[in-house]
Amino acid sequence: MLGKHTLKAGEKTELKAVFNTKDAPGPFEKITTIQTDAPGQEQIELFMVGTVKEAPGPKITILPRRIDLGILKLGESKAQVISATNPGELPLTITGITTKQGSSVSVAAGSLPLTVAAGQKADVRFTVMVGKSGPFSERIAIESNAKNAPKTGFVILVTGKAE
Repeated sequence: MLGKHTLKAGEKTELKAVFNTKDAPGPFEKITTIQTDAPGQEQIELFMVGTVKEAPGPKITILPRRIDLGILKLGESKAQVISATNPGELPLTITGITTKQGSSVSVAAGSLPLTVAAGQKADVRFTVMVGKSGPFSERIAIESNAKNAPKTGFVILVTGKAE
């Protein structure tokens, strides 16, 4: 936005350029073109380079990302423990552990919600129950307020075979 649109010889004005950087951390390069009626300077390009800092927030990493339950009896359940780390700058809250509808396994986590302080890690305990016979490979979503996880949750994989 230009402060004053018409300038007399020797006059100055302020040019304000605004970039929407929400959810776009990292380096950027922008070119702004200014149109003038000055002979030989009808177009002036301003080249801007910078870095947008990431807004602070909670983040999540989970280990292990894959759990092999081995061979289970149909209807059997098995307790599991995963490690959730918060490399972010604000507290991470794990709110749920789910599977998609129609999955061959279901999960139950009685100790949620669980808060993990910035820079800390915590064990997350849950139980996996097998509801269909045969081999399975199912995704389990760890739901949280983490900035680096999709709204559907941070996904881990559970495999095994039910007999």
